[in-house]
Amino acid sequence: MKKHLLLNIILSIGLLSSCQAATKNQKPMYSIIYHDVLLEEAKEAIRNNDEHITPIYQAIKRYVDTVSLHMKPLSVASENKKNIAPSKDPRDYITLSPYWWPDPSKADGLPYIRDDGKRNPEVYEYPERVNSTLFAENAELLALMYFFTGEEKYAAKAAELVRVWFLDPVTGMNPNMTYAQHVPGMQHIRGTGIIDSRRFLKALNAAKIIESSSSWSSEDKKELQDWAKAFRYWIENSTNGLTELKAQNNHGLWYEVINQVLVMFEEDYDYFKQIVNERFLPRIALQIDSDGSFPKELERTLGIHYSTFALEALSFSDKMCSKNGLNLWEYQSENDRGMILALEYMIPYYKNPDAWPHMQINDFNTDRAAILLYDAGLRTGKKEYFDLSKLIGYDNQRNIEEGYSDVLPDINRLLYYKI
Repeated sequence: MKKHLLLNIILSIGLLSSCQAATKNQKPMYSIIYHDVLLEEAKEAIRNNDEHITPIYQAIKRYVDTVSLHMKPLSVASENKKNIAPSKDPRDYITLSPYWWPDPSKADGLPYIRDDGKRNPEVYEYPERVNSTLFAENAELLALMYFFTGEEKYAAKAAELVRVWFLDPVTGMNPNMTYAQHVPGMQHIRGTGIIDSRRFLKALNAAKIIESSSSWSSEDKKELQDWAKAFRYWIENSTNGLTELKAQNNHGLWYEVINQVLVMFEEDYDYFKQIVNERFLPRIALQIDSDGSFPKELERTLGIHYSTFALEALSFSDKMCSKNGLNLWEYQSENDRGMILALEYMIPYYKNPDAWPHMQINDFNTDRAAILLYDAGLRTGKKEYFDLSKLIGYDNQRNIEEGYSDVLPDINRLLYYKI
């Protein structure tokens, strides 16, 4: 195993090195977590009044103009926060682990017990779960509207939202996830809640997009980079973080992706390449089976969802890797594992989710499959992936179980308007 890991690192470093000349002359980086070519294409299509994007753009702009521009900034120290972390600090992020329920055999229900795939409605008694997404996605919508229009009012509001959530001395979130996805009655420390941070780290992307704005100063940028460094230090050194680092399922993949977002925002590109080579690429060899499946995800009651979730983590990372000269979609480990192998395993079930041979207790949103296929086509140049993406279609299905997505516009619908 150590021999394979060393070979993987050597191979991947060679691949990155071969791309250095290309990356030196790349266009300016507009974002951290989106393919900049999609941003450019969407901007050009909007400018040209393309009939395929104009209705989508106008609908999103109406939402931003009527809702995002006027929303009250959200924070972890919200007024409706009833469940305060054991630290007694309202600035500590706290949520409930979604699949844990009171034990009916115990008078007090403690400790909670797991019922995989079945969400406990108590999760919504912890406002950070919904607020973190509402905050980050509205910040991104505002930042994108600034990118598309150049109007300063959008950047100014995005900057306000980011400052209140991260930087305000009264409301700013402490840079840790110690109490994320906690389980009532459980004493040992868990790292699984770190995955929650994928919800609000999109706001770092918003800060990147408005970097050229007069509303986002160099001092703002430095202060938020300091926050990101502190959060990354906690992720890399806390018991919670070191526990999650060992996860060999989607949690381990998303741990790495979250860390990568922080490093990219800090603009430490050498360290980004190091952690991709030393930690992320070996996971591809370890977590994907010879048939392309993710064995750990097949054990779940939502097998097609979590298999896709793992593949989405890889694709999310690829968007950042693309800005550093590495194409994860074309990467193949020494034991012949790779993203294409994983995608090909899933394609029959993306075409027909009912044919999935493992457990899937809820319906699957095929929009997610369409985006993955489009990304695969974009990064491999293979027309068949574009075609299949369009065949499956993007119907803007939103998972309303989250409690916000029935009203919140879908950013991907704008960027992937060609599907």
